[in-house]
Amino acid sequence: MAWLVVLLLFGLIGIGMPIGFALMISATIAMALSGIDLIMAPIQLFSGVNKVVLLAIPLFIFMGELMGATSISDRIIGLARALVGWMRGGLAHVNVVTSMFMAEMSGSAVADAAVMSKIFVPSMAKQGYPKPFAASVTATSATLGIIIPPSIPMVLYGVTTNTSIKDLFLAGIIPGLILGAAFMLTSYIFATRENHPVDAKFQLPRLVSSFVDALVPLLIPVLVVGGLIGGFVTPTEASALGVVAALMYGWVVRRDLTLRDVYRLAATTVRQTSVVMMIIAGSAVLGQFLANEQIPQQIAAALGGITDSFVLRMLLINVFLLLLGMFLHASAAIIVVVPMLLPLSQEMGIHPVHFGVIVCLNLGIGQQTPPVASVLLTVCSATGLRIEEVMGYCKWFILAMFITLLIVSFTPWTALSFI
Repeated sequence: MAWLVVLLLFGLIGIGMPIGFALMISATIAMALSGIDLIMAPIQLFSGVNKVVLLAIPLFIFMGELMGATSISDRIIGLARALVGWMRGGLAHVNVVTSMFMAEMSGSAVADAAVMSKIFVPSMAKQGYPKPFAASVTATSATLGIIIPPSIPMVLYGVTTNTSIKDLFLAGIIPGLILGAAFMLTSYIFATRENHPVDAKFQLPRLVSSFVDALVPLLIPVLVVGGLIGGFVTPTEASALGVVAALMYGWVVRRDLTLRDVYRLAATTVRQTSVVMMIIAGSAVLGQFLANEQIPQQIAAALGGITDSFVLRMLLINVFLLLLGMFLHASAAIIVVVPMLLPLSQEMGIHPVHFGVIVCLNLGIGQQTPPVASVLLTVCSATGLRIEEVMGYCKWFILAMFITLLIVSFTPWTALSFI
């Protein structure tokens, strides 16, 4: 029956059905065939999304939309240029550092990729960078949006596993910095091989001026995440605080936003949130079937029975998550699969927070890897490039992500130092 559900789920997704509906239909059919009362389906649909902490998802999305629609991105880029533009291949490093700053504001890799691809790919092409290289840097560095807090996938993981979202946000800081450094090192290697230009000489007055210009935008996410980490607010309250701060800055202080802009951004937020919530609701129905059939325990026992080696088990989990991320939306992958793997990870002695970072890193790699490759496709769509053109460079950045994944997987302190 479990294989029937998997085949039906992927078959429906393969013909283009939205993932949320595919989850609901396949799970309901499986429940009917296995004799579970179908009254449980609507009950699970409602209970799956009836959680206050899930309000943080639309609010974080709205905060990111508000901040992305103002002059904030220009100020962040100015600061990044002053910080790292003097290095060989400066604009590529600026791209990565900007994504690290923007990751504090959106929590979504796809959203960051959509914004950054329109800004950086044309600018880098004008300076002589190969366009596929510029697209690769933009796509892969956008993955920082789901590692560096606030992170929507981490919120989903926290809700799914009853893990502290505050701890998950703290755990993403060091892995996010390691991943950013890996991207910059990869960019520097290409810069020396292909003689990429320096963006601008280092000037301390310029750095100070850029920092002052970007100070308030940078303080907004620091206020939000800092309030959560300090225990002053809940995740939902922190996200609401971020929305209010972004509105005040963009609408009242800078006057970059109009009432029409706010309405348009709110409508975009509703559309993005509806996709995530449908996936969560559908996953709740599927979760009911999986729990009744004890599928998580069976998978954990099967994987655990292959080998007793911690290293091999960890590699098997990573390979499984990597393959899953290539075919499933990150939200669906977290909600459907994490409950299956969590018993095995706990048996191996992996801290739930550490495991959450491992899951997000794996799914981040999946966002760059065909056939789904949601982030890579977003950048290709915005730039008019074909995936095969971009993959010539992108594969090396994916390798950097994989090395980072191995470092974080086998050195728990990278994720657990701050909790």
